[in-house]
This record gives sequence, C-alpha cells and structure tokens, in this order.
Amino acid sequence: MKIKLITSIEELKRSSIDGCECFILLKGGLRSSRHIWYNERENQFEIINYIDGSEEMLSEQEMMESSNIGYAMMNRAFFIEM
Repeated sequence: MKIKLITSIEELKRSSIDGCECFILLKGGLRSSRHIWYNERENQFEIINYIDGSEEMLSEQEMMESSNIGYAMMNRAFFIEM
C-alpha cells in the first residue's frame, strides 16, 4: 500500500471523488483515520471518522478553516492511502 501526502484542497478533491482512506499523522506516530468522499455536484466533502463512527458534511471553506483536516494539510500531516 502506498501513502501520499496531501497538502492542498485541490489534491484532496481529485483523490476523494471515488472515496479514499485518509489519516492525520499525530505525534508519536499515531493516526487519526477517516474515509472521505468529495461530492462535486454539491461541492462538499462527506467524512466518516473511524474513531467514533461520526459523519460530517463540510464545504471546502469549512474543511480548511474549521476542521483538523485543513490544519493537518497546512502542516504536512495529512495522507491518503492508495
């Protein structure tokens, strides 16, 4: 399995149209995993957080400004599994 660093919302959009397994790399090598789909029609991301099974629908702006995913992308700590 390959892992790819995602550093922009455009990269995430391209990678998640069909859904993708993603994770935030945490301190100590731990991971916070989730599944993300990008819905082009609605310009929203659907996210399932594996730690608790919760689901979110976020716009591009919400993803970058108010989620830990945007923060992780800006800090080179967000990856997809290919």
